[in-house]
Amino acid sequence: MDKFAKFTQNVSTSWTPFANKVGSSFTQYKQMATESLGSAQVTELPRDYIELEARYEAVRRTVQSLVRQSTQYSASQASFDVQAQLATLTTRMGKQTRDASGPHEVLTEQHEMGRTALTAAEPIGLEAPLGAALFKFGSIETKVGDLRRTHNTHIQRSFISPLQDMLDTSMGLAQNARKHVQAMRLTLDARKAALQGANAGQVDGVRREVEHAEDAFVEAVSEGMRVMRAVVESPVLVACVGEIVKAQKVFYKEAAELLAELEPEIEEIKVTQDALYRHDNPM
Repeated sequence: MDKFAKFTQNVSTSWTPFANKVGSSFTQYKQMATESLGSAQVTELPRDYIELEARYEAVRRTVQSLVRQSTQYSASQASFDVQAQLATLTTRMGKQTRDASGPHEVLTEQHEMGRTALTAAEPIGLEAPLGAALFKFGSIETKVGDLRRTHNTHIQRSFISPLQDMLDTSMGLAQNARKHVQAMRLTLDARKAALQGANAGQVDGVRREVEHAEDAFVEAVSEGMRVMRAVVESPVLVACVGEIVKAQKVFYKEAAELLAELEPEIEEIKVTQDALYRHDNPM
């Protein structure tokens, strides 16, 4: 340890111009190096700060995970012009369609399924049970896709965007505050170490530096707790959870109603198909 102390003293003496240039950063890096060797006393953070920081970190990681997992609802999915893709088919079937030159919209998995069923229905024939079932299923599935698109848009606007804003703003401030707390702690401990090694003529000046560093550390801790508490106690996350619950409730309810109407129709077609099959394939 004496060897390391002499080394750090030599570095401090030889690099004085550099230390003056980089200021407190050099002091902090030097303190970090000393602490990494276990040869320095480390000022402990207040228990309240540590407990609040743990709660804040749990909230931050939760928000990060929710944003990452909700990308399936993002409007960044591949976009297609649904009307353009279905216009020709539905027109030939005598169905009214909106202008195929309308705006491009996101194609959900339900739209994909509906398109596949509608495309297959025509060559099979609407007069055949299978063709009729595919057409009815494809039509309803397309409507479910429209509901899903509305659901996704609501989640993007009322869930993902607010959480991302939270990560970028209030949590960004909190992250910077946490870094500042650590920087001020390193500076304080470096000043304390300097005081221990100061000669009689330096003691008063170094002691004042320690006092200033203590004030800066206390101020940094106070500000860090303020911004972290603002995140932990923010109503934004709870409100966002409420929005995704609301969006899913509407989607599943309306989708279930559409499918409930379709189910007996498909069952009726199935009965017809079974009867035709038994007629054409007697035992």
